[in-house]
Amino acid sequence: MANIALPAPRITDASGHYDLSILDNPRARSYYRRFDGILIIVLFSFLALGISIHYALTAGDWDYWIDWRDRRWWPLVTPLSLMMFIGGFVYPIWKAFRLPVIATAVTTLLCLVSWVSRYFNFGQFTDFPLSFTFPSTYIGLGVIFDSVLIMTRSLLISAIVGPFLFGALIWPLNWPLFAASKVPVEYSGTLVSVADLMGYQYIRTTTPEYLRIIEESTLRTFGGSVTPLTAVFSAFVAVIGYSLFLLLGAALYNFAGRYARRII
Repeated sequence: MANIALPAPRITDASGHYDLSILDNPRARSYYRRFDGILIIVLFSFLALGISIHYALTAGDWDYWIDWRDRRWWPLVTPLSLMMFIGGFVYPIWKAFRLPVIATAVTTLLCLVSWVSRYFNFGQFTDFPLSFTFPSTYIGLGVIFDSVLIMTRSLLISAIVGPFLFGALIWPLNWPLFAASKVPVEYSGTLVSVADLMGYQYIRTTTPEYLRIIEESTLRTFGGSVTPLTAVFSAFVAVIGYSLFLLLGAALYNFAGRYARRII
């Protein structure tokens, strides 16, 4: 018996428009919902991994250990690193969908991935206590950043106020989490913080870039007098970094739009 070829389902009508009558089928709608759910999960997974890898390569070391989160370098490197990722995505999402959610989404995904990574990699695999390796929090900073964009509805104003608050408030927001690790103690005749003492006890790699320099004759505990200056400088650095990557995101978005129109 000869094979009978079945006609292919029509995807366009006589006028050339897409024929959406297939969506009237409940089974087809179920498959489309499953496909959308899988696509959303895959996209969010790739976005979360991208944020985590980017942060680990740029500022991860400063956030891995409690004794590295000092008052000088940690609040300066961290906001600059996050502004790169946030600035690159704010313009396309705002122009295309008017959604001021990028900063909150980036900081939330980073927090979730960081907790999973610290628990399994540092806690379960290397037996470091979570009190020594717990991640910092930046979700509140992301909410403040997006709130500025919501209230002003201006990319220009939010590019100045948002990153400035992000960089200036990173230390005060995290201070309640690791204030106890900055308590001064005397160890072998030297005044150090609890965080430095934990760094003595939990030995990491011995390569030179991971050897922590303990400051003497200065009080690193409870922040120190240099903390406000670092916060202000970090705020200006965050504004510059965010503005540069916002312009880069805008340029890529406009280029992609022109390229897509040529193809279509």
